[in-house]
Amino acid sequence: MAITLPYEFDTSGVVKQIMGGVLGLLLVVLVGILYSLLISHSTAATIQLLLIAAIATYFGRLFLRNLTGSVGTMTADAVVVQPGELLGIRLTGPAGRFPINQFQAVRVERVPNPIGIPIETQIRPHERVFLVGRDSTPDILVARTHLDAGRTLGNELATALKLPYQEQDFPY
Repeated sequence: MAITLPYEFDTSGVVKQIMGGVLGLLLVVLVGILYSLLISHSTAATIQLLLIAAIATYFGRLFLRNLTGSVGTMTADAVVVQPGELLGIRLTGPAGRFPINQFQAVRVERVPNPIGIPIETQIRPHERVFLVGRDSTPDILVARTHLDAGRTLGNELATALKLPYQEQDFPY
């Protein structure tokens, strides 16, 4: 099935799931802190839970800063993209309207299985499909796929947008 324009994309699902887990952990720890302070009156437990909250917050900020997720629409002449959002928290990612002539290619980044990990595990080869920007135009992640679906999608997007197709292998 060939890609038809306009093409809508949302790559924020994985990031939302990870950040939702971090926020859920922080909520549980907050309840534990309140319980330790108000009911059990355990200073040691409160301090330990505060340490856990600090570590979870640190990693949450790292994830928020480094994982990109965007929502947008691609047409034959432009890409309109908004960063994803979770509970009012803006996820990292480009935002704005970018003409198609500001992109130089459609790139598929293929990530193979880690060496030594059996193929039967939940870790599987996957692909990320990007529109590669020129100069100051950002690269835009338009899909996360697996089982070589990214190759098909990338080729179809490149054809529909009249852009060159690129493929790169990345280590896990």
